Amino acid sequence: MSEEIQCKLKQQQIECELPLTKPTSKVRVKRKGIEPIPARQTRMTDEDYVEWQISYQNENKSPVELGIMIKLAYENGIVSKEELCDIVKNYGNPKIRPFDEEFRITREPQLQTYMEFHVIFEKTPILHHDLRDGCYIEVALRHKQRAVGYQSMVYIYIPVKNLLASKPLIGRYANANEVVLWRPGKEHILGLLKAFLIASEKHRKDIKELIQRIIGACWS
Repeated sequence: MSEEIQCKLKQQQIECELPLTKPTSKVRVKRKGIEPIPARQTRMTDEDYVEWQISYQNENKSPVELGIMIKLAYENGIVSKEELCDIVKNYGNPKIRPFDEEFRITREPQLQTYMEFHVIFEKTPILHHDLRDGCYIEVALRHKQRAVGYQSMVYIYIPVKNLLASKPLIGRYANANEVVLWRPGKEHILGLLKAFLIASEKHRKDIKELIQRIIGACWS
């Protein structure tokens, strides 16, 4: 199981510690946000992003990663109860079908062949949301590995130029075991909250319970 990313408050800013080179981590460096690159063997450019498959709570329902961000943001006045409640009401509305129920992974046969094999393209639906600082959030549908059906994964993509390191990342290789810092703001936190509320019914239920534990109930 991948290690949880540590998020904490430092000088009134939330900081998350992102490992660049751990092969089992939920954090990967990707060129243009698409193609994974070995950061220790490839010089990073301004086209590179860190992809983080983010979580919100662990098996004990204790907040981790986004859950900790929301808790710190609320307790330190970065986001208000009203802002959190409005998003939960609007994006957690039971009348809105979750992403994993509204969409399906499909296959499209092509006229093309490769040797004696027919080519089939598998289309995976993805929700994409751009943020003002160059980051973006995606919700992607995946086949469940140990069960029947689909599961929604939430990712945030962060330009490497937005990360804090011992020296700028662009133009160099990552160091062994290098950990960089990312400082999420209100827009990132609320955007990720929206993503989980629409990703699946399970995520929606979990997030509502998490918010209730942090700020109290705010919906009927």
